[in-house]
Amino acid sequence: MNTLNKKYFFYITLLLIYILLAPPSYASSNTEPELQSRFGDWRVFKYTANSKELCYIASSPVKQDPSDKAWNPNFFIKKIDDESHNQPSLYAGYNFKKETPVTIKILNSTFSMSPMDKHAWLVTKDEEKKLVEAMKKGYQMIIKGTSEFETNTTDHYSLKGVTRSLQELKDICR
Repeated sequence: MNTLNKKYFFYITLLLIYILLAPPSYASSNTEPELQSRFGDWRVFKYTANSKELCYIASSPVKQDPSDKAWNPNFFIKKIDDESHNQPSLYAGYNFKKETPVTIKILNSTFSMSPMDKHAWLVTKDEEKKLVEAMKKGYQMIIKGTSEFETNTTDHYSLKGVTRSLQELKDICR
């Protein structure tokens, strides 16, 4: 993927995340996300934006360090309609320290996400596919980041229900 395509992909992803997280009065969607189902610690959502059906799954951490902070992160996997893959992303709830990677550890696999403001993404589709496969095999996902104030954070996500949620995502959003 050349540099122009990476930038285009990055900004489209940023726009999609903004649409997902924007307050209803500012969102360009016709409907708010509706909870379709819940499997373990994962939820499946569906909504319509500009006459287009969009779907994603989301989860919140089961444990956060430091525990005295209330940043309310969420991990998302969005189904990309015109492509055959799912796109993971993170909303941290705080601004990341610039040029500091966000790491994800699942079993013996480690992934690096690129942060921008309060969000983080994987850079390539190949890494996205590998992360989703690791999530299906694991039981826990640990995400580490550093805030703009140099606070090191560790969020523990349960992967219970992620495989069934991904199947439901595929089934309901075609």
